[in-house]
Amino acid sequence: MLATPPSSKLGRRLAATCTATALATLTATLGAGLAPPAQAQSTASGSVFGQVGTHAGTQVRITNPATGFTRTAGVDADGRFYLSSLPPGRYRVELLDQGALVASVELEVVAGVGAEATFEAPTVTQLETVRVVGRARTIDVSSASNVSTFTASQLDKLPIASRNLNGIIALAPNTTAADPRYAGGVSIGGGAPSENSHYIDGFPVTNALTQLGSIELPLGAIQQAQVQTGGFGAEFGRSVGGVVNLITKSGTNTWEGGAQIAYQPESLRARRPDLYYANTGSNPNTDGTVYLYRGGNFNDDTLYSAHVGGPLVRDKLFLFVAASQEITRWGAVNATPQASTLGSQGWLAERDSNTRYLGKLDWYLNDDHRLQLTLLGDNYGSNFDYYGYDYATHVRTAVLGLSESARNLGGVTPAVGGQAQVLRYIGNINDRLTVNALYGQSSSRHAQNYVGDLSAPQTSWTADTRMPGLGYPAIPPNPLGNGATVIPPDARDTTKSLRLDVEYRLGRHLLRAGVDENRLKSAGAGETVAGGSAWIYARTTDPGFTGVGGVTPIGQLTAPIRSAKDGKDYYYVYQYIFDDATSAESDQSALYLEDRFQATKTWLVTLGLRNESFTNKNGDGLTFLQSKNFLSPRLSTSWDVHGDASLKVFGSLGRYSLQIPTHIAVRGASRSLYTFQYFAYTGVDPVTGLPTGLSPTGDATSVNNEYGQAKDINTVSALNIKPTYQDEVTLGFEKALTPAYNGGASLTYRKLKATIDDFCDERPFLAYAASRGIDTSRWGGFGCASFNPGVANGFLVDYAGNGNYSRVDLSAADLGFERAKRTYLALDFFVEHPLRHGWYGRLTYTYSRSRGNTEGQTKSDNAQTDVAATSTWDTPELMQYAYGPLPNDRAHQVKANGYYQLNPEWIFGANFRFESGRPRNCFGNDPRLPADAPDYGNVYFYCDGQPAPRGSRGRLPSTTTLDLNASYAPRWSRGLSLRLDVFNVFNRLTPTLYDETREPRFDAATVRPEYGRVMSYAAPRSARVTLAYEF
Repeated sequence: MLATPPSSKLGRRLAATCTATALATLTATLGAGLAPPAQAQSTASGSVFGQVGTHAGTQVRITNPATGFTRTAGVDADGRFYLSSLPPGRYRVELLDQGALVASVELEVVAGVGAEATFEAPTVTQLETVRVVGRARTIDVSSASNVSTFTASQLDKLPIASRNLNGIIALAPNTTAADPRYAGGVSIGGGAPSENSHYIDGFPVTNALTQLGSIELPLGAIQQAQVQTGGFGAEFGRSVGGVVNLITKSGTNTWEGGAQIAYQPESLRARRPDLYYANTGSNPNTDGTVYLYRGGNFNDDTLYSAHVGGPLVRDKLFLFVAASQEITRWGAVNATPQASTLGSQGWLAERDSNTRYLGKLDWYLNDDHRLQLTLLGDNYGSNFDYYGYDYATHVRTAVLGLSESARNLGGVTPAVGGQAQVLRYIGNINDRLTVNALYGQSSSRHAQNYVGDLSAPQTSWTADTRMPGLGYPAIPPNPLGNGATVIPPDARDTTKSLRLDVEYRLGRHLLRAGVDENRLKSAGAGETVAGGSAWIYARTTDPGFTGVGGVTPIGQLTAPIRSAKDGKDYYYVYQYIFDDATSAESDQSALYLEDRFQATKTWLVTLGLRNESFTNKNGDGLTFLQSKNFLSPRLSTSWDVHGDASLKVFGSLGRYSLQIPTHIAVRGASRSLYTFQYFAYTGVDPVTGLPTGLSPTGDATSVNNEYGQAKDINTVSALNIKPTYQDEVTLGFEKALTPAYNGGASLTYRKLKATIDDFCDERPFLAYAASRGIDTSRWGGFGCASFNPGVANGFLVDYAGNGNYSRVDLSAADLGFERAKRTYLALDFFVEHPLRHGWYGRLTYTYSRSRGNTEGQTKSDNAQTDVAATSTWDTPELMQYAYGPLPNDRAHQVKANGYYQLNPEWIFGANFRFESGRPRNCFGNDPRLPADAPDYGNVYFYCDGQPAPRGSRGRLPSTTTLDLNASYAPRWSRGLSLRLDVFNVFNRLTPTLYDETREPRFDAATVRPEYGRVMSYAAPRSARVTLAYEF
């Protein structure tokens, strides 16, 4: 959607003898409501447009009173005006005739959105003597995207339970919380939680390692937050979910600041429900009993924050600084009554901290050129102390079993943050040409530490696995056991990003082009067994036992040791070694072109094309996975039906693709060590716990051929692989229902066309070789490789084991997989009351369906975090009965939020959410598994020997939550305020997750005691008290 460029002679004036006819022409066209020009905005700026008719000497001047920023533009031959790349904020738009003020309007400029300014038509007399106030349109007819924008004022007044980005995203329609076991991420538009892109001031801040979550800001530093759930243009990519864009605050010509303390104590929190074993009917000792007592758990949360901003040089150089620190202290029962760790790790005392900061400089070189320097920080730290616990008395014991600390570690700390430094240039070269350039870098350091000697090998045993007559140390030197892993000390992720956007107005066209380059690196990705190896003691009654890779039966290595249990046991120990720590890289690049064409006075059409490439490299710096020059066409249109922005009809059609994070290189494409070796033993070192008198059953063996050697990059990915991508269509309308209310509806349909995951089944390659008489006696076998499921794939295979590769082309039938399927259909309806007469409110209803056989890059069935390398497609048998309602499917959603200012002292806010429950599944062992198929145990869509298709066990209960707040700002103390937020007012404790695994691994005849139990509930009612002071 492009506009006709304004006149190049901005200083033209009417002759002193201009006629009354000319004046009448001007006044008759002021506010005539003709079509706006096509709009284009970067991720961090907005625009203002409108139409005032044609008259020589007419100009439009826009001013930000807070900063003194001013820009003037002429109108084109059709009377249109357009000013782009504007910093978000409040503006005064003035209509000038030969330099004299004719009319003015105040409006809010929002990043990524066009704001239309209209002026009421004055009489000829009024033109000469009166300043006429115009108005701002509330419907943006220049955009066809589905976007929800939340301003700082709204975020400050609404009760938001989670003081993080997830809480903001949850306000938007077409969004739902991800599986609670994921440390970060939200499902947007039916996508997986790793399939969104996140920006701060145009800089990408998505987690480089896993794409789950992002760097965040102190809430007091957010000027605007945007959640785009569909229809976004060619400037956006790397997402098949949504785009989340945060705009930071800036300093103004007035020094302003403030500080606050928010306290959310345990004393204002309702009791958490205990967790119980379900009634399985097969486990009488545990059915219906307490699984985890939570009555004594506590959680105290305190947030400290402050901000200040103002001019370093008036009208030129501005500073804004904000910082916050949130400290949460937890205490919780950490073990079941039957757990062997109850006496040493049954109680967890945890302290979490999150420190965030923003520093920002805005330098206005002049009204056409400015620089921004932004410094960000978002760091998480956690400390854990594990104590013993007594269920009989519900008291923590004095036994300290383990102490741990972590920083920015996924799955351990509450989230993963980082630091970033961003430099941005915005230049209006002339009335036609605008340039935006950005360079930035970010880093996230990960750390994990334990109290104790982690350099010593781990040793683990239970009462049943200790050999009678031998002495085992009470506390081994290494505090960890059972093969527990830690991250390397140098673990760190870095991102460097460069972006350039150019727009040029040519007649009715606004031509846009842009390029960006991202360089992602992860050092110390992966894990290693703490202490280098783990010695795990065990017992068997089978004299023929050899263990994995063993040759000599244990009965031939040592005489049987008699026990009181069954009279004949064989005690053994095995050494377990695992190390997949590596470095990894990913290069991402994109180029886009876009033409926004003003087809008619009321019809805007946008044509776009995006070209994306990505490359993933392993720990040896070798490329093993890449997608080049993938084209994503985009088409959108917006129709201003009546020409006055009172009714907009819009639609879009587009293709969207997604890259893969650096974690894909871990283990699958880089060096890894994963071995077991089994021994008989005759003694135990009383200090170290290490076995003595060892007799091996065989050599160290790796079931996946992982001996630390370099991976063959030619064989870990299919040839000519396509990226994950989907097609999307949207259609909707927005209407000014009354002067005080807007409403609308939209339809979104998304269809996944391809995905990337790994599969680990060598049977198709053996069948291929057998059908062609290829000798496989020297082949090292097949591990896993990334591919496109459900279509033909080509691979390189070294059957001869000499580096001479055979190209193996396998059809979808050869591989045994159906096509990857995921469809998302959503109908959204909304009614909004923009802020007027002291109150704001918005009500949305969404009906949606998300069905398919794959969630996407993640697997919420078991909260697997191996993004794009889950077990979903490892073998065809795992995909049987996998089609159905997907984990992020919510049939109905109702969201309502708003606030009311009773008087200058009192403000009341509310936030309501209703959401249908998640589909439920049942997982177990596959009794029909072919003899030559890899057996993954209890992860198939089978239960009790029968198929259990996805979603066949019904749904979780619906969730209903109401949050309320009240804020009091006394007149007698200007700037002081006291606020009370109450969350989940009615204390609706709805289950949000069940244990869906029915059977133990490889045992279809037994029902696990944990099957069917509630794993988590909605957060109980709580309250937060906030004391703030602003100056």
